[in-house]
Amino acid sequence: MNSFFGPGMNLRARPWTVRNTRAKWILKSFVVLSGVCVVSSVFAEDVQFNSDFLSEDSRNLDLSAYQKGNPVTAGQYRADVMINGKIVTRQDIQISADKAGGNPVVCFSQGFLELLGVDLRKLSPQATEQLQSGKQCLALPDLIDGATATFSPSDQQLDVSIPQVAMRRNARGYVSPELWDSGVTAGILSYNFNASRLNTPTGDTDTAYMGLNTGFNIGEWRLRHDATINWQQQTGTAYQRIATYAQHDVTALKSQLTLGESNTSGEIFDTLSFTGVQLATDDRMLPETLRGYAPVVRGIARTNARVSIRQNGNLLFETTVAPGAFVIDDLYATGYGGDLSVTVYEADGTQQSFVVPYASVTQLLRPGTSRFSTTLGRTRNNFGTSPRPLFQGTYQQGVSNVVTGYGGAQTSEDYLNVLVGSAFGTPMGALAVDISQAQTNLKAGSSQGQSLRLSYSKNILSTGSNFSVGAYRFSSRGYLDFASAMQLLDAEQAGLDTSTLSRPRSRLSFTADQRVGERGRIWFTGFTQNYWNQGGTDVQYQLGYNTQIGKVTYGLSANRTRIGVGDMQNSLSLSATMPLDFGAKRGFSPQLQMRLDRNPDGKYNESATYSDVAGEDREYSYGATVTHDGTGRTNSTAVNGQYTGSKSTLGASLSHGDGYDSVLLSASGSVVAHPNGVTFTSARGETMAVVSAPGAEGAKVVGYPGLKLDSQGNAVVPYLRPYELNEVAIDPIGTSLNVELQQTSQQVAPRAGAVVSLKYGTNTGAAVLVNVTAAKGLSLPFGAGVEDETGNSVGIVGQGGQLYARVKEGTRRLLVKWGAGSDQQCSVDIPELKNDGQQLQQMDAVCSPINNSIGTAPAGATQGIKP
Repeated sequence: MNSFFGPGMNLRARPWTVRNTRAKWILKSFVVLSGVCVVSSVFAEDVQFNSDFLSEDSRNLDLSAYQKGNPVTAGQYRADVMINGKIVTRQDIQISADKAGGNPVVCFSQGFLELLGVDLRKLSPQATEQLQSGKQCLALPDLIDGATATFSPSDQQLDVSIPQVAMRRNARGYVSPELWDSGVTAGILSYNFNASRLNTPTGDTDTAYMGLNTGFNIGEWRLRHDATINWQQQTGTAYQRIATYAQHDVTALKSQLTLGESNTSGEIFDTLSFTGVQLATDDRMLPETLRGYAPVVRGIARTNARVSIRQNGNLLFETTVAPGAFVIDDLYATGYGGDLSVTVYEADGTQQSFVVPYASVTQLLRPGTSRFSTTLGRTRNNFGTSPRPLFQGTYQQGVSNVVTGYGGAQTSEDYLNVLVGSAFGTPMGALAVDISQAQTNLKAGSSQGQSLRLSYSKNILSTGSNFSVGAYRFSSRGYLDFASAMQLLDAEQAGLDTSTLSRPRSRLSFTADQRVGERGRIWFTGFTQNYWNQGGTDVQYQLGYNTQIGKVTYGLSANRTRIGVGDMQNSLSLSATMPLDFGAKRGFSPQLQMRLDRNPDGKYNESATYSDVAGEDREYSYGATVTHDGTGRTNSTAVNGQYTGSKSTLGASLSHGDGYDSVLLSASGSVVAHPNGVTFTSARGETMAVVSAPGAEGAKVVGYPGLKLDSQGNAVVPYLRPYELNEVAIDPIGTSLNVELQQTSQQVAPRAGAVVSLKYGTNTGAAVLVNVTAAKGLSLPFGAGVEDETGNSVGIVGQGGQLYARVKEGTRRLLVKWGAGSDQQCSVDIPELKNDGQQLQQMDAVCSPINNSIGTAPAGATQGIKP
């Protein structure tokens, strides 16, 4: 710390006088005693502090070091960088200063400006010439008029203010690709294990399952292998490979390159599993405000105006615009939409309003945005067929608020399918229509046909109505989709009867829900499909109603299902869930749920379930269920419990019924090997951060209940949002008092699948609070600095002569300084400390003078130690 007020102190009053009136124009910059370096031009020699404003016992402090601004030692600093009040990155910055730390300047380069989002095309010719001159350190005000850079060593923060006219225009939530962190070299093993034993009168049955997701990150490549292991007592062990692939970001195309075994996205054609290569758009690389579909709002303002955009009366967005045409193209997508009400409030008090229709289907894109995918390889054996060559390409383009065009093609041996379509956003809802032309070359001749698909969506927020998905598809007799065509071709090669393979004719699916009253909602889902070459119709639909009366939530649902020419299967379910208030003092309540179910056989099942959570971080959960199955048997009972720890999630359940007993054990979590060690975690995530704070064992990760730093000072933080800024904070409560965190929060924007490393600096040493007096009982000056025997700053003198310091092992003497002269210094002897890290150690001491300026006292003035 370069200020005598020590780390973390912040003095708001700035007492000073100006000797020369011609320097008064410089008063725009205050010199901040807490260690803030204000980068601007000042005549520092004309400014000094007036000690009359300080407390009486501190007026003899030597303040000459601050006459030329706060001393900041030249060198490299790690700082949180804020642009116009918003934190954007954590970056190494360079400070230039003279030998005494005076006249500090934050150094800027062309690359640093680009990183901050400055539009270099808008810089003056003189600034451009300076950037190209190769000069090592350029001050920001010399490059951009009106810009300032303020560095605070006390909290390692660089505040940059740049006029908006000099910045690139980016969508809200934009994070520069230069800030995307590829992470460190790391190995990942995520597991999901369960084992069961079922005991019946006929014998015992044991089974086990292990789901594995393994990976290795090196550079910008991510290698992944997913598999399952099944073990059964009768059949033994079976290993099944699900996918093995390597993935790499293609930043320029906002896409992912995938090599190996993976799946297509399923946006235009049905999802296919393949082995090969795929290059496909990754919407996560776009700012959050540009993902999904939301219309562009265009209008004209007569004056400097305020524009408000509302949906169903809720304010979504508000901004100010200059006179003339304006465009707002970075609204967040809001589900399936709901018309937008736009109001322009002019400076003269008048206003104008208009409506922008907003309804969405998955095929709709924002105007000017596009999405593509290209896949080349061979199909994987997911149709019960042999692998076949595959090429698939799709493309979508947002043309306007109303129209999005899309198309694609699939081809393989003896198969070709071409699709074209458009999506429309209209006041009546969102509609997508496309047509496919497919041809399959069979031994009996060519089979070709068409398939028409319609999709519709409408969300009426004013009435609480949501027709979220309505889709209809009709296929002619000769049309075969890719999966059906591959099955048919394989059946021909095997000499099987191909007439038994079903050919879909038409399919209708529908989903809707409607708000009823304040807390009620009724919902419906339906599906029906028939075939060209077989009788009957597949039918399934569900109708349900949920509401809350007082504290009790009720649910009622009905289901009807039929496959082909079979009979209708009907089932009903009624449930009620209520909190039990005797747990409310803990901040949460146990729950009691009761259910009544009617199965397709007409039998009724009744059950009651009690569930609760416990622990400071709700790391324990448990429950018990009693069931009557309606067959005349005795009631069955089951109990379960789960513990979510910092290293793994463990669970167990026991069940007992008429003629059976069962036991189920489970465990899940991840193991991450990284440059700082091997760390266990209970979470299973794809994009992670490894937090490292040496010595800070027991510190909690904020926002992740139960997650703490292990004995090595490491923790794995899962579920980071890729390509967005994520704040990762740690709470030092629970750590040893011998450890002090230099920082507690960082921001990072990881690439998808990355394991990023976040290092938090720590200071170690025994924490002591010393009540210090000078010889003859005089008080030490408030704000005097405290150093150890090696000259490192370890604390300050506070009010009343209290001295807080962090003393490293082996330190036996502290030096108190309030000036450069020997008569402005004294020393405090420190006895051997009980360094258990559990208590703040307190003591009384006398500061022994180096000369007689503050009286005399015998050396070794420590008086008593109090824990």
